[in-house]
Order: sequence, then structure tokens, then C-alpha cells
Amino acid sequence: MNRILIILLASFSLISCANKDKEKNMTNGKNNYTWNVQLAGYDYEKYDEKGQTDYESFITEFDKFPWIEQIESYQKIQKGSSATLSVNDKVNKTSFWVSIMGNVNDNTFLVGYVYPKMKKGLFGLGKEKEIRWLEIFIAKDNEQVKKCFRLYFSNELDKLQSELKTMEKYGEMEAQN
Repeated sequence: MNRILIILLASFSLISCANKDKEKNMTNGKNNYTWNVQLAGYDYEKYDEKGQTDYESFITEFDKFPWIEQIESYQKIQKGSSATLSVNDKVNKTSFWVSIMGNVNDNTFLVGYVYPKMKKGLFGLGKEKEIRWLEIFIAKDNEQVKKCFRLYFSNELDKLQSELKTMEKYGEMEAQN
């Protein structure tokens, strides 16, 4: 089980840091939101770019996404990534994603937030540098997932972080580029 969780975390960090050169931009106010899909069993660096999006369009896709079928698919192959939908904002250099874990009868959504963070140099000395940091949380239900995405799309990032703090933390690490 730990191996699966490590693989899951690795796939989330790779998804969240999708190749920015491939993104198609959409302006929603000042923010550019694009999204991609990673299906169960995909190689960790493979994802399907879906292009520009907004909150309403993304939630429609979230609601109709075959989450249970993707769990079944992952259970059959037991390798690669778990199904994940990711949204990227080039303006704020952030990503927010949702994935599912568990089995057909007992599953839960994970959400991940990737954002810029300052990191101190070696032993806390030297010049700080900006890194991309990933925090993963367990959502109570799909309504909480939708609320988080609403806050993300409306650029209410402080409120999003407050909402995330009410959730159980699954893990955190430097995002892979």
C-alpha cells in the first residue's frame, strides 16, 4: 500500500508541473486557466491537454468524468498514475488538481495545490530561491472538491488555503519540474 501511495504522490507532482510550453491559454479576468487529464495507468509524464477552461466548464467535466471506471481500470493494471484532472494558472504560477484513490466501494478524492514558495539555502544560509510546493489533502466529498475549485477559479487563493486547512493533509513535498 505504501508503494502505491508513493507512486500516487509522484504522479501528482508530475501532473501538477505539466509542460507549460504545451499549454493553450485562456484569459479569465487576468488569469489563464488550462486543464489536462491523466487517466489511470498513464505513464507519470503522460497527460491529455484539454485546453482552456473556466469554472463551469471544468465542473461539468468533473461531474461526468468516469471516476469509478478509472478506479476499476487502475485496480486491473496496478501501475502508472491514478486518474487526475488538473487546472493550471500561468499568471499565479499555480496548479490545482483532483484525483481519486481507493476502490469501487470505498474511495475518496484527493486535491493537490501547487504554488510558488521561497526556500532557504543550505542550512538556512544563503540566498532564498523560489520553488514549486505541492500540498495534498483528503476531501470530505465532491462538494468540497467543487468549493475548492470555485475558490481557485475565482482567484480567492487565501480562502482556498483556509479551506484546505480544514481538510486532512495527505502529504506535501517540492513539486517535480
